[in-house]
Amino acid sequence: MELYRRLVLVVCICTAVFLAYKASLSPLIMVEPVDFGDRQKKEGTYMGAKVMTPEKKRLSEMPLNDYIHEVTKGRLFEVEGKEWEELFQNAIAAKEGKQVSREWSKRFPSDKYASRVLFFRPDESPMNSLTAHFQASREPIYVSLIAGQQKRDLELQYRAYSNDDFHIGTGLTNYPHPPTSMLYPYRRYSLWIALMGLLIYLLVPRQEKHPQAIQYLLWRIMLGDFGAMLFIVPFFAFPFIITGGSLQAFTVGWPLLLFFWPIFLLGLWALIVSAWFARFSIVFLDDRLILSSHKGEREFLYKDMAFFQPVTFKTPRWLMILSWVAALTAKGSSRIGATGRAVLLSGSEYGSLGIRLKNGSDLYVSLTDLMGTSLFRKPTSFTEVLTKAGVEEKKEVREIRSLGFETLKFPKK
Repeated sequence: MELYRRLVLVVCICTAVFLAYKASLSPLIMVEPVDFGDRQKKEGTYMGAKVMTPEKKRLSEMPLNDYIHEVTKGRLFEVEGKEWEELFQNAIAAKEGKQVSREWSKRFPSDKYASRVLFFRPDESPMNSLTAHFQASREPIYVSLIAGQQKRDLELQYRAYSNDDFHIGTGLTNYPHPPTSMLYPYRRYSLWIALMGLLIYLLVPRQEKHPQAIQYLLWRIMLGDFGAMLFIVPFFAFPFIITGGSLQAFTVGWPLLLFFWPIFLLGLWALIVSAWFARFSIVFLDDRLILSSHKGEREFLYKDMAFFQPVTFKTPRWLMILSWVAALTAKGSSRIGATGRAVLLSGSEYGSLGIRLKNGSDLYVSLTDLMGTSLFRKPTSFTEVLTKAGVEEKKEVREIRSLGFETLKFPKK
């Protein structure tokens, strides 16, 4: 149950992260007011300089109506109706920097694009009335609305997206970026999925234990879960964030998976270890002790124990070497984090109690965390009970290099 509780939490949060960055590649329509008179005046202008070719010169000297006919090439349509009037009003207000309602501001680009254009899905009204024209050609369409003596125009650009538009470090390179609600349509569900996983983690009843059972402190178990999630969530999400899309991380961003996901898997392993701690309990009776763990419940008679002694679990040397190599080869701000992890691994040491059985097998009970703080309320009662039961105590400290957090190791059958 403790393992399932944590697996549900991880699955829900990772699913939430995946959906939050699942980019939609569905085409969109970008709407922007257009002033043909101003556009004609700027013919031949490039980066503030005039570069007039014969063709640009011809266009700039045309009568305005002829110029409009030339550049629209039969793709200019007159529209009418309340929906189009509202669209024109808000598109022009946005272009001029005026305040628009929240409903319309949700259609602005998500990348703070200088020109406040609007985005629509092709199936939205009133865009769906022009779907046939976009299907025939991907060229821009122009629509005109006549209100009194004033004629206003909009340019409608068909924007298609593909995996090739995503790149490592820059994400989507097709500017301006669509609104977040359109580019990441599943993000609205992410928070609820993550909250569901958190509620299941918190509210699922914990397994009842023996009334005399000694367990690890619950707040320490939850702190360990939190620490594991600090490795799981960011390092699972980094490839999606850097690439700009969760599916795109498996195509253009696959090298990021090789870099970040080993640490994500390390966090998963730490969460499994935390589940072992949560499942662990020990009961001291007159002639035996009962150990309960993820492997089940087993009894060990005191008379079958040869001795007990303090044991320390330290980080394997190969892992320490790799962590320092990573720290030395890292660049910029990442070197600080890598160095911190290397220092932490080099100095990590977990205090445990080792019990040697007469058949040569060992039992291990972790007593302290890497800061030397007790994981139990009364850890000294362990040695007192074993001594009283006649089990020999050895003062020599045994050191074990292991990936560790071993709460116990059952004897071999």
